[in-house]
Amino acid sequence: MLGRLFASVIKEFRLFMRDPRVRAMLFGIPVMQVTIFGLAATLEVRHINVAIINDDAGRWSREMVSRVSAASFVNELVYLDNMAEFTDRLERRKVLLGLHFPADFSRDVAAGNPAHLQVIIDGRRANAGQVTLSYLTAIALELGLELARLDPQFVEPPGAPVRHWFNPNLDYRWFMVPNLAASLSMIIALMITSLSISRERELGTFDQLLVSPSTPLEIIVSKTIPALLAGGLVGMIIVAIAVFAFGIPFYGSLLLLFGAMFPFVLSVVGVGLVISSLANTQQQAVLGIFLALTPLIMISGFATPVENMPLFLQYLAQASPLKHFLIIVQGSFLKSMPAADVWSNVWPMLIIAAVTLTTATVFVQRRLQ
Repeated sequence: MLGRLFASVIKEFRLFMRDPRVRAMLFGIPVMQVTIFGLAATLEVRHINVAIINDDAGRWSREMVSRVSAASFVNELVYLDNMAEFTDRLERRKVLLGLHFPADFSRDVAAGNPAHLQVIIDGRRANAGQVTLSYLTAIALELGLELARLDPQFVEPPGAPVRHWFNPNLDYRWFMVPNLAASLSMIIALMITSLSISRERELGTFDQLLVSPSTPLEIIVSKTIPALLAGGLVGMIIVAIAVFAFGIPFYGSLLLLFGAMFPFVLSVVGVGLVISSLANTQQQAVLGIFLALTPLIMISGFATPVENMPLFLQYLAQASPLKHFLIIVQGSFLKSMPAADVWSNVWPMLIIAAVTLTTATVFVQRRLQ
């Protein structure tokens, strides 16, 4: 059995390593993707145009405008005379938002009364608009604190110092790039295994398995080991890029992270083998990859917190191996995640792997009969 298994594993390695396109997919594309996503996938807002409609000619509206102009996220201030001009600019996406100062803005500030400023945001770009609004709110709060220190008639607004643990500067790359280590290794392992059996059906080599002494379990194991090693290797490469290229701190244990990576890839390999055993052609396998990949990522917490989802989706997310491994990756990078917490997310992935690999073995056995 060991001799047959070793020969089958060597055959699988040769199948996907002799094709230069497959080698590029395994190692070149993940490096390119993590570089592009790490630089481009960010919620930070830069180089925006802000419209100014100032009906107030006083000191404090000019002071507020000058502070907004000096902010690093602003590309250009567009001074407009009325709301009709602003509406036209907003519809043509020439500005992201507008600041409308009423005629009594400076008078209210000088009198110590609450001064109101209208902010109009392009709802088509809701995320960027909300982030920019938080920037503007910080500028207004800073101006209010300075007024409170300079003039006793101003009541200093209550405040509390804010400290962000694990990511003090709220650098979005610290969140995104570690997540890519999990998602890209999942994609690679899923693609390799999903195309393995269906590729052999198209090439006609699957018929040889019908007359070979290999058992369904040996076939599954022989297709699992190469994908397991490839997915783990891709994950390790991306972790190295995150630490050395992007400078993301790593506070956890590499041993625990890499130890958890292989149960994760194993569970993904099981999903891929189920898809491959059901597909008759590689085209069907590719469609199956997209069918499985999108929900696995969407309910994993990659982009939005699982806690914000409906309750039934939160339960369904427990069946996504990516959800459990993202917790381990984020905890390993940004804090020293203890072994007990790592294990609490590893054992669900082992259950998923056992279920999917058993299902794939049953399907392959039916095909061989």
